[in-house]
Amino acid sequence: MKHSCRDIFLRQTFTLFNGVNLVLALLIAWTGSWQNLFFTGTVLTNWLIGMVQEIRARKTLDRLALLHQDVYTLENGSRIRRDDLQPGMVLVLVQGDQVPCDGRIVAGVGEVDESQRTGESEEVLRQPGDQLYAGTTVISGRLSVKAVKTGQETAAGRMMQEARGHKTFSSPLRQAIDTIVRFCTLAIVPCGLLLFARSVFISHVPVKQAINSMAAALIGMIPEGLVVLTSIALAVASVKLARQQVLVQQLYCSETLARTDVLCLDKTGTLTQGKMTMTGVIPEPGWDQMKVRRILAGLYAQLPDSNATAEAIRAGCRDVIPESFQVQSMTPFTSATKYSRVVTAQGTWRIGALTSILADSMPAAVQAEDAAGGQESSKDPAGGITPDTREAGFGPDLERVLREQQAWAARGRRVLALVLDAHVVALILFQDPLKPEVGQTVEYFLKQGVSLKVISGDDPATVQAIANEAGIPGEAVSMQDVPGDRIPELMQSHSIFGRVRPEQKKAMVQALQAAGHVVAMTGDGVNDVPALKAADCSIAMGAGAQAARAVASMILLNNQFDDLPQIVIQGRRVINNIQRTASLFLVKTLFSFGLTVLTLLFFKVYPFEPVQLSVISALATGIPSFVLTLEPNDARVTGDFLKNVLSRAVPGAFNVLLMVSLARLVPGSQGQFSTMATLMAGMNALWVLFYVCQPMTRIRQVLVAVMTLGFAAAVLCFGRLMFLVPLTALQTGVVVICGLCMPFVLKGLQVLERRLLRAGV
Repeated sequence: MKHSCRDIFLRQTFTLFNGVNLVLALLIAWTGSWQNLFFTGTVLTNWLIGMVQEIRARKTLDRLALLHQDVYTLENGSRIRRDDLQPGMVLVLVQGDQVPCDGRIVAGVGEVDESQRTGESEEVLRQPGDQLYAGTTVISGRLSVKAVKTGQETAAGRMMQEARGHKTFSSPLRQAIDTIVRFCTLAIVPCGLLLFARSVFISHVPVKQAINSMAAALIGMIPEGLVVLTSIALAVASVKLARQQVLVQQLYCSETLARTDVLCLDKTGTLTQGKMTMTGVIPEPGWDQMKVRRILAGLYAQLPDSNATAEAIRAGCRDVIPESFQVQSMTPFTSATKYSRVVTAQGTWRIGALTSILADSMPAAVQAEDAAGGQESSKDPAGGITPDTREAGFGPDLERVLREQQAWAARGRRVLALVLDAHVVALILFQDPLKPEVGQTVEYFLKQGVSLKVISGDDPATVQAIANEAGIPGEAVSMQDVPGDRIPELMQSHSIFGRVRPEQKKAMVQALQAAGHVVAMTGDGVNDVPALKAADCSIAMGAGAQAARAVASMILLNNQFDDLPQIVIQGRRVINNIQRTASLFLVKTLFSFGLTVLTLLFFKVYPFEPVQLSVISALATGIPSFVLTLEPNDARVTGDFLKNVLSRAVPGAFNVLLMVSLARLVPGSQGQFSTMATLMAGMNALWVLFYVCQPMTRIRQVLVAVMTLGFAAAVLCFGRLMFLVPLTALQTGVVVICGLCMPFVLKGLQVLERRLLRAGV
């Protein structure tokens, strides 16, 4: 479902959390206690961050587009805009045109690049009667195409519409924090009403004082700073990643990648560099490498071929003097023949797939017999040569050449042959090289317990060879004729897949998610968009299709696969540090709930003013949490976030309840009781900070010392602003003794809690 900016604004603004805080702010303003409005800054920051992030994501998806050509030529020569195209119209498409519709070719022959749709890198020959699909590109020839489906009705249009849909990215961290905030927000309404009623009608406290007392309790119950801290920590991680050429488009995606246990990889552009390179020439006896390279340079100086293979040959032979040829005729490469042909005075040269050259060289009688069913093929199943192909004049060495070709293909090489008349002159080897450091990155993820799945539209043998070379073990599975109900089983038993269609990629991701895995997906083509959209964390290459980049949660701008471990480390830092520091926030939340219950049962009014809790939160929770969250911490994420945080917060909260209850027993005024409670809560927060900082480092020592001095300065210099009053000698002694006993009580409570957890209580 698509959400407009207005929808996002309304949804982020009109929430129960914001409503409660607005009511509290208005009530406090009415009482005239302006210093107690300190908490509204945190609330506004929460609102602003959430709205900006969602609007930014919405605008990114709105820019998502597959077609970038606006004007086309109709059969009658008139021009038409893409948006005005209707089914039944006939377009004329030439080299470089994007196909704007799903349609059928009515005239002409040409080659089409369908890699953005299918993931297969080879050009496809299309002729009258064949189907064309929106988003593909004409690379040669002239085609007349009758539109069948246009706009959002095309297969590509439906894919883009799905990609534009709003998606809430999975984030256990965000879900845990949302759960805490939602529970607290719902609980504070009845708690607030009960507190106010008790203060006014039972304790007979003035209304304005009752309002401030109630506001202090309710503000303390909501860990609003935790949301801001999480957003800031993730934003800082995003900035650090941006310096390493990683563009983060969703704040929580680095956290999701840190939790990922299955990473699905596209081959081309992710593991490999995405460019064809001529890696070698293997000449037959009687020929040498330099001679073969000179011949290739001379032939491709004449041929008009402009595909990736031709450009790789030209680049590989750039440093040799081309052989001179008297060209009589030539036939460029086509997907139908799979070879180029140049007729010269020296003979007929052909460069291409050897099996295709052999098939075209068979005697006409043999071909006719094959067509009639006399033979299945001129090749045996193992790729050998039958007597018929030997009669075509290629000689007895051909079986050896074919075996050598297959051996290289099994090693991930693309192999073409240079043939003169009926003699193989040389085999030419090509490779899409692995990216640097791919092996180390693969090893890193395998050591971290992350399963790697290579999912590609290319030939399974090639995909397997590349994956194995990168360090991913296993045999490839061809998904060409695999039914959908077998996908879950195959995803559990195999790691390498070839001939995968776009809709299968999405189904494969969803099958892993259904099995309980957190799935990340890399890709760079339009054919990857559905899977990228479905994945928990989607990663696009900077050089990939615009549609893939727009739908991804992060983009590797320098196209380097080896950036991923650093992203994982940043995500782990965020999760582990927030998990550690969130307990500081929840101590206040838990003891606020506990003190509310004690106030309803025993105390006259709630013991704190809002500003008192705000100062304690800032010095012992907010600032320390921000510092600690940015520290290095790349340990593996373990355990449940909510359970870990609560287990650390409970002892600190219980200690406050114990000490404040003790203070209530000491004779004195309500102001003195509030002052004692503030001092005890502040000291307790500092002791909790001390334990959270274990093991101590130089930065943590400085942090604890500065926060302690800051709290002391606030008490001594801003006592009136915090509603603190002088204490008696007895009250001061109780506060000092409680402060000295706090570390021992906290330690004892922590030990007791661990024993209870081990006992399953």
